[in-house]
Amino acid sequence: MTHGTNGQEPAVRGPIQPGEQAPDFELPAVPDGGEPYTVRLRDLLKNGRVLLVFYQDDGMPICTSELKAFAQEYETLRQAGVQVFGINTNGMGSHAKFHARDHFPFPLISDFYGEAVKAYGFWDPEERKSRRGVVVIGQDGRVEYVLPHFNPGSLAAFEGVFRALGLYDG
Repeated sequence: MTHGTNGQEPAVRGPIQPGEQAPDFELPAVPDGGEPYTVRLRDLLKNGRVLLVFYQDDGMPICTSELKAFAQEYETLRQAGVQVFGINTNGMGSHAKFHARDHFPFPLISDFYGEAVKAYGFWDPEERKSRRGVVVIGQDGRVEYVLPHFNPGSLAAFEGVFRALGLYDG
């Protein structure tokens, strides 16, 4: 990591904004009960939009609730051509244990060094891990929607994600 002249880490960017080009990444992921594989954003986009669910830690109650909210609606998302991924800085072993406990229908991406988390603006420098948030990326590679702090208890926040995906007009 590059440090400024005063010895401090450089400023952390705020969350990525709609209309920006989504930073490409190539990271390991693990599906529930499956073999780990490499996820490349540029390849995923060939198959439709991508929904990245950033969360802090595997197994934490609020993060589990966050992922379960999307797991409940996974079939609707999948049928709409939306590819869902959980992403944080936990390692692959931690992700596999989290899957074994909660069986999410979508893969969990390990961004162990936080490179994608930082590029998307969800890095928490104090905790040294990801913040919670949601990003929808269109097939053209541009960010369509950002929810900078996803609260799984907020129906309005969840509706906002589905509205952005064209799956809710209430």
